[in-house]
Amino acid sequence: MNIQPKTPNYDYFIKADTSAYKGEWVAITNKRIIAHGTDAQKVYQTAKQKSKTGKVSLAKIPDEQLMVLPFSPS
Repeated sequence: MNIQPKTPNYDYFIKADTSAYKGEWVAITNKRIIAHGTDAQKVYQTAKQKSKTGKVSLAKIPDEQLMVLPFSPS
């Protein structure tokens, strides 16, 4: 199993209030949401144009509340 290290964008996403983006895709860079919408490709392209670093994380915000449980492979 290949586990990727956490990134600042991931840390921001886990703690951010994303309730305003239910059912949408959000693009995160430099610990902030820079684009959002229902079309993942358009959100990503918009974010790439706005991003100064070029490092963009994309996440789908669920319509309903979601519980995330930690997992540690043994």
